[in-house]
Amino acid sequence: MIIIDEYNTEKYNDKKVIALGNFDGIHLGHQELIKKSVELSKTNKMTSSVFTFKQHTTKTIYKYDYQKLLTTNRKKIEEFSKFNLDYAIIYDFNKDFSLLSPKTFIESILIDKLNMKIAVVGDNYRFGYNANGDVSLLKKFSKIYNYEVYIVEPIKLNDIPISSSFIRSLIQEGNVEEASKCLGRYFSLEGYVISGRKIGRNLGFPTANIKIDMDYILPLNGVYITKVKIGNRHFLGITNVGINPTFNVNNLSVETYIIDFNENIYGLFIEIEFIKRIRDEIKFNSKKELIEQMKNDYALAKSYKYILHN
Repeated sequence: MIIIDEYNTEKYNDKKVIALGNFDGIHLGHQELIKKSVELSKTNKMTSSVFTFKQHTTKTIYKYDYQKLLTTNRKKIEEFSKFNLDYAIIYDFNKDFSLLSPKTFIESILIDKLNMKIAVVGDNYRFGYNANGDVSLLKKFSKIYNYEVYIVEPIKLNDIPISSSFIRSLIQEGNVEEASKCLGRYFSLEGYVISGRKIGRNLGFPTANIKIDMDYILPLNGVYITKVKIGNRHFLGITNVGINPTFNVNNLSVETYIIDFNENIYGLFIEIEFIKRIRDEIKFNSKKELIEQMKNDYALAKSYKYILHN
């Protein structure tokens, strides 16, 4: 899979089937768009691709009141690569791009620069300045610019259409199990391990703290059974998202006790996959009470050892 952006577009002028969208989360609905792009590219002897952005469109438009992201660009590319796409087209959604009219976006970007012959979209796809463009407009211009439009029906979970906003609401409720069903994989956070307050180490449960990027959504405060990816290795984990109320820390953190692991990983990049929320974050009356609860969490987490093979 080749990555295309604004700077190398001209090198890849072949006829393309392009799945269009923000693709935040690359959930099951997005995956259907991608699969259809690949399928249509084979049928029509074209190349398959997705078109998306390096940042969520709402951050450029609203600056301070934007949607939290489900996936980093690194994770997006990793997930795209699983579908045998020819191209992942990832543009910078800057102020200038946000001002493009729907017509200019189609004509200047999709047709002139990317040579799109088939567009694959969901039924609620919006584009152009102020999201003024919709599927009906995309179809209207297809007659002028000689491309086809293929609409993919939404995928549902319990009769609710799967969407990035729906998944965000599940994660904010701590319902990572349902969120993972919508994503088709475990919801995850990733980042570099940083030095913390060493509270866990002093309790006999040393934790790996990751640097939090506030552009990305965090699960509801609480304790979770997790799977930790370090390079190509996977470990069980117990992850606390919260403020450590027992010790009056009050700084939000994501820290993970990695089970059966004893290595120095400061500065390393890790990914934490959230399996199940097991309890609220609790203010304990003593260190002894907290340690007893952590032992119970540990015993419960060990019963999930099977996830290491999933």
